[in-house]
Amino acid sequence: MKTARWAEPIGKILADVVRDLGLSKKLSEQRAVVEWSDIVGRRVAEHARAVRVDNGKLFVEVDSPVWSQELTLMKRDILRQINDRLGRKAIDDIHYVLGGARPHGASGRNEEEDDGEG
Repeated sequence: MKTARWAEPIGKILADVVRDLGLSKKLSEQRAVVEWSDIVGRRVAEHARAVRVDNGKLFVEVDSPVWSQELTLMKRDILRQINDRLGRKAIDDIHYVLGGARPHGASGRNEEEDDGEG
């Protein structure tokens, strides 16, 4: 006699596999990078972008020393927002680095300085 087998939702199966392989924290860390602009908002994301996570430390590239200082002062709140969004304490610290490239989506142009010519 056959016993009935109930199909499990694929999402539950994948969640179990991720947990069993010990990848939950790594996936959460990567989500912090991917969701950075949604977490911090457009204003901050225009000047700073998350680039990677190493052992719970989020590395964020900023476009100026002024923004590095501003975000350093906001670090505690940003850490709380990130970990609340992820539903776990995946990020322990944030390290701001001055970067040569502008964050994604930033044009690099100051509209106030634009004289309308070419």
